[in-house]
Amino acid sequence: MKILITGGGTEEPIDTVRSICNSSTGRTASFLAKSLSESGHSVTALMAERAIKPEQSKTLSVKTFKSFQNLSDSIENLCKTEQWDLIIHAAAVSDFSVGTIEMNGKLFHPGDFSKISSDSEPVIRLKKNPKIVDSIKNWCGNNAEKTTLIAFKLTSSATTEERKKAVDKVFDSTGRTVSSPDFVVSNDLSEINNNLHPCTIWHKNGNIVKRTQTLEELADFLKQEVKDKL
Repeated sequence: MKILITGGGTEEPIDTVRSICNSSTGRTASFLAKSLSESGHSVTALMAERAIKPEQSKTLSVKTFKSFQNLSDSIENLCKTEQWDLIIHAAAVSDFSVGTIEMNGKLFHPGDFSKISSDSEPVIRLKKNPKIVDSIKNWCGNNAEKTTLIAFKLTSSATTEERKKAVDKVFDSTGRTVSSPDFVVSNDLSEINNNLHPCTIWHKNGNIVKRTQTLEELADFLKQEVKDKL
């Protein structure tokens, strides 16, 4: 089976030395990529430059991205040029990128200067990024129905109801059509530690199909999903 997995967090540039980023380490994606490749599957791990990365092998190749646009362009290219049986979109994608930077009443864009002076007081205006997960199956084209898409949704100290709403939002953004993810893996930052990584796995029909407590259990679920496609 051919598997694409994304992991780590995007960095949105302010200037050449500063950026807006998130705390994602890529640990989950790296673990899953290694586990699936060790089971004999052909895995491509598309990882953030600063993320933890799995070691490359005969069955595991690693590519990198930095910004939202880098990640979006890379996934689009991979989906349009190769056929994937399973895509696991676990990257932490920034909801916003830097739109303009105002200094002394004048507007600039990221890249207009190498480094903002520490004496200045810039006003940074953000622009909303589109949801990459909404486009992945469209990028797969005629292969979309043959590709299982698994999205991740991380919340932080959310209630059960809030987590369900967050998951529904991922599914419903495309109206639960062929473009929707087939599964969403829901987890909450408050429950994750070195030993436990609780996840609830939702199917697009609205049902919970599995609850796991560790990354090992999550990897086992994914391996079974792959087996079911054979």
